[in-house]
Amino acid sequence: MDVTIHRGTRQIGGCVTEIATQKTRLMIDFGAELPNGGETPRVIEVEGVNSAGRVCDAVLFTHYHGDHIGMLDQIHPDVPTYMSEVSKQIMRTVLRRTKAAHLSCLEKVDTFIPLRPFVIGDIKITPIPADHSAYDACMFLLEADGKKVLHTGDFRLHGFRSKGTKKIFKKYVGAVDMLITEGTTLSREDVFVQKEIALQKDIRKVVSEYKYVFVLCASTNIDRLALLHNVTPVGRYFVCDGYQKEIMSIVAEETKSNSYLFKKALIYGENLALKERGFVMPVRQGSFFKSIMGRYVDDEKTILIYSMWDGYLEDKEDSSMRDFVQLYHDAGKMKIMHTSGHATPEAIRSICELTSAKYVLPIHTEMPENIQTLCPDAEVVLPEDGVRFKIT
Repeated sequence: MDVTIHRGTRQIGGCVTEIATQKTRLMIDFGAELPNGGETPRVIEVEGVNSAGRVCDAVLFTHYHGDHIGMLDQIHPDVPTYMSEVSKQIMRTVLRRTKAAHLSCLEKVDTFIPLRPFVIGDIKITPIPADHSAYDACMFLLEADGKKVLHTGDFRLHGFRSKGTKKIFKKYVGAVDMLITEGTTLSREDVFVQKEIALQKDIRKVVSEYKYVFVLCASTNIDRLALLHNVTPVGRYFVCDGYQKEIMSIVAEETKSNSYLFKKALIYGENLALKERGFVMPVRQGSFFKSIMGRYVDDEKTILIYSMWDGYLEDKEDSSMRDFVQLYHDAGKMKIMHTSGHATPEAIRSICELTSAKYVLPIHTEMPENIQTLCPDAEVVLPEDGVRFKIT
């Protein structure tokens, strides 16, 4: 098997990975670049995917975040695409609200079932469940030519769904020839990454101290929404809008865990006795939530929890996030309480050890060389974008 990172050897987001044999070419993710200092995101051209050349047999998506699926609409309509069923449903909800014109592309996407292998050409693919802020995210184990490659996509080992990782790896993955791993945090070594369960404990304490709790978080961060729902005390509302409710309902319909049922979730309406009973309300940027938040800022029993990457607050080119929270920030009523959706260096080391990888190739990172000390028993491969590596 050959591996080519078309984009992502030295940047976070917008990664495109090719796994190929003599007979079959697969791409993993085809994402849009993240905003970078006001620069216009670049559109990558990949042979057989969105430009002429050797046929691409399929594009596999690890999850529904835009930096992994954002260029779906540019894939040639004859190229098959695959993602999990729950990811497809959530993506459908997102596109209805943001890019309805792209829905026709999404409807052509085929779906797979985690842990159930399928074959494209001469490559066997097993989707491996991954703990990530995107619900139903998957790694991909690819087998062909007597070789095994594990592509992690985005993952972590400090979330609610990481408990079964070692058991799953032992049963379904085993030793691999190459580990292609995300390395988002390799350039953020000084950042403390809190376990989701510890964050839940801290947020529960804040919720108990304040009657009106707004939480700025991503509407597709299912673990964060579940955390907020589950710490809402009896007698208080858990309030959201219709868009958030639809996403929660998709997960609740699929899940086997009581943690993701969202039974208390109510859609915001004037008929709810919010002032009287109090609430926990996930919010996002926009005039709708900003208007509601403005009505409570002067109440001493009100708090805003900022639960997103703090880099959005520091963006020098885009002040929209700072503008949204400014009222609460200036009033001293904002707390930053968040944990990453990405693997810590320790988690990357654990995956290296679990897979006994011969080769390790970091992607989705600005500092790939920092992985050297984490995988001492493997040969670390640091190619440039577009350079093919043959697994021997």
